[in-house]
This record gives sequence, structure tokens and C-alpha cells, in this order.
Amino acid sequence: MMKKDLATSIGVAILGILISYFVCNLFIGPIEDVSFNTISSNLDNTLVNPDVEVFNYKAINPTVEVYVGDDCTLYNEVGQCVDNQGGE
Repeated sequence: MMKKDLATSIGVAILGILISYFVCNLFIGPIEDVSFNTISSNLDNTLVNPDVEVFNYKAINPTVEVYVGDDCTLYNEVGQCVDNQGGE
């Protein structure tokens, strides 16, 4: 009786695998038919100097300091407030 149950379980598992394979191929389709669009880009290896308006070379974190809600009226070439710092 035990061997008959084991054979029936293996048969049902194989039948389930075959049915799921054909159902997946019906909805998804074969993998070979899938295509992808790619983006081509032109890159070069030249190095350019950073823009002084974007890159603050004097700072520890070399990005432009941004003042929000500041009463500053005079800024230098890298966007730092000159009024509140006593001039630079």
C-alpha cells in the first residue's frame, strides 16, 4: 500500500509540473522572444575643472553653502554671504 501511495504522489507531482510549465508558456511565452531596449551613450575620459559657482574649494565639504531665510544682500563668487562674515 505504501509503494502505491508513493507512486501516485510522484505521478501527481510530475503531472502538476507539466501543467504549470505549459500554462506559464501560454501566458508568459518562451524566454527567447523577450527583447530589451538599451540606451546608448557617448562617454569620454576627459577631466574638466569644476565650476566655481558649484564647487566651494575652501570648505571641508566642498559644496556650495546655501542660505535659507538669510538677510544677506552681498554674495561672493561661490555663493557665500559676505555681509554677515565681515567681508572676505
